Amino acid sequence: MNLPIVESNRIRKQVDVALAYALFKREHCGKKLQQITLPPEIKRDYLGVSSIATPPCELYYNLMDSPKDENDTSTRFGFDTAHLLESYVLDLLQVEDRQGEVSFSYFLAPDEVIKGHYDGRTNDLIRDGACIIEIKATGGYSFSKKIEEGADAGHVEQAFIYAAGSSSPYFIIIYCNREAKKNTAFYYVCGYHIPDMEAAQKAVRELFDERFAPVLFALHNKRPPQPKSPSYEFGPRGWRCRPDKIYFSRGKEQFQVGYCSYRSICPDALMYAEQEETKKQAEMA
Repeated sequence: MNLPIVESNRIRKQVDVALAYALFKREHCGKKLQQITLPPEIKRDYLGVSSIATPPCELYYNLMDSPKDENDTSTRFGFDTAHLLESYVLDLLQVEDRQGEVSFSYFLAPDEVIKGHYDGRTNDLIRDGACIIEIKATGGYSFSKKIEEGADAGHVEQAFIYAAGSSSPYFIIIYCNREAKKNTAFYYVCGYHIPDMEAAQKAVRELFDERFAPVLFALHNKRPPQPKSPSYEFGPRGWRCRPDKIYFSRGKEQFQVGYCSYRSICPDALMYAEQEETKKQAEMA
């Protein structure tokens, strides 16, 4: 859906200058970072805003507390480096308000509430209003695509909901390059302005109705089916467990299968995996 926001080059440039100046001071004057505590994996007992771009079948299994694949060491490392980069950037921008909670009443949700926690919120970065800051760590290839194509729609929606829920007229998404080297960029800023907060509140409700309501209704019936033609509607990898040529990752030349933690129990994923194995065996024969 079209969000009532305006992409703002002024905000992007202002944050870019603030980060560049902070990095300059870091290089020439040193910088004492706040102590970083890596949080343990905590299972949520609520419907989170960050699930706004989750494919319906995956969200269904999540809300049903279905068994899923355990995170391996590499995945855990990825989460930890993301937390480190988040704290690093928020320290550079001297953001004190971190991990603040926003909540929305929604009668279909568990306990009739949807919650979310923004990375940071500040009144000092943009002079005429509060600004939500969301930080996303990514690999080098994905980082380059963000510079070419802009922020992922799901990331924009997530930060937009945090901004609307906290009455913040501005929000920014900062992508951090895990693979930054001497001649590559470390961060890329996307900035947005919400000119009409009343329209933003209405858009948040419409997003919840569009993305969450069908899955929440399905909890009392059966798992929502996969469409015949998956789309980019639910994040950059669409319906992530579907390894066929109908679905592909935006920005990639080759078709690829995305990761889903519930592939071991999802009947569609098991069927597709069996079909792929049959094709492979036929090609080898």
